[in-house]
Amino acid sequence: MGLRVVSTRFRIRGLDRAFKFLNVFAVWVILPAVVFFSTTRYYRLNEIVWFGNALLFGFISVGACFVSAVAISHLAKDDRKTTIAMALNSAFMNVTYLGFPAVYAILGPNALAPAALFAMGVGTLNIIFGTALASSAAKKRLTPRSLATKVLTFPAVFALIAALIFIAFQARVPSVAIDAFDAYLTMPFFALMLLLVGYQIPLVSPRGYSEELTTVGVLRFIVSPIITFVMILALGLDFSTSLSLKASLVLSVMPPAVFNIILAHNFKLDDKLYGAIVFYLTLISIFVVLPVIATFML
Repeated sequence: MGLRVVSTRFRIRGLDRAFKFLNVFAVWVILPAVVFFSTTRYYRLNEIVWFGNALLFGFISVGACFVSAVAISHLAKDDRKTTIAMALNSAFMNVTYLGFPAVYAILGPNALAPAALFAMGVGTLNIIFGTALASSAAKKRLTPRSLATKVLTFPAVFALIAALIFIAFQARVPSVAIDAFDAYLTMPFFALMLLLVGYQIPLVSPRGYSEELTTVGVLRFIVSPIITFVMILALGLDFSTSLSLKASLVLSVMPPAVFNIILAHNFKLDDKLYGAIVFYLTLISIFVVLPVIATFML
């Protein structure tokens, strides 16, 4: 975040180009690599199917927070654009750039496979509903074909499909490749992703956004994990021994997705509102929420 401020204040163009390249590198190399190697470290399809409960919890968390945000915004008599901003930022969390590093740091590399399923499910919904709603708010026409193209051309989705094909046909990735990825690439990749998060989020004054910050913060940091945990208990699952369930809980408390800011910028929505929500809730997540969750997990 400090780099973003320095770049803007002193107009360091080279830094802007460097981070644009880093973003392309993250989308086309880092995320697909993390998804592929995290998933293929498990060689049996039934193990991956079991991790599918993470996908279920992700969908439930997104749906509950989305509906709650729309209802609260409706009661507050917000306009259409504000309601969409509240819904997108309450429902869709930062499951990749911040979520993957958080899961790795708290639970270790073995938890990245269920995290990948959770992230790809939520991320795909974020692309579909985020693009559709932002387009609607901007009164722009969006065809089903163009929407499908956005999803199917996302590299991490291809990586997950490739990994599942490997597992389905019992084609093993050499253990030396997975070990090398864990030893030499995971930490640098996640460090770059965290750096990219800080640069992508604009610094915005919180004045005038206290109600939106409070509502989205409560939904993201309290309602979302409570719903996830209650579902785990309701299904009678053993939380203490399952990395899949723990990864789901960690991802359920992530702050709003940076992708929402990109949507706001591309569709000329309220950049300051989106930026304030993502910026300040990301700070709260990193310095308050994640330490609490890490203590709870240990």
